[in-house]
Amino acid sequence: MSQDTVESHKQFRDKYGLSVSLLADPGREMSEAYESVKKRKSFLIDPQGILRKIYDKVTPAEHAEEVLKDLLQMQKEM
Repeated sequence: MSQDTVESHKQFRDKYGLSVSLLADPGREMSEAYESVKKRKSFLIDPQGILRKIYDKVTPAEHAEEVLKDLLQMQKEM
């Protein structure tokens, strides 16, 4: 989720060939609710919609590996 527009997300998704939907929040309602305005945060939500982890400080170059590790651990526990 970011405060970018739906069109901006579509262009980004198409450019990088992503198969996932990206959440646009140009009005900042969700960003404010999750206290993530002007911050780079990630949230790990399981298939049932339960928030499993909040990443308050995200380093883009390392974050995908960190999330993958947590996802694999979460799968083992289920």
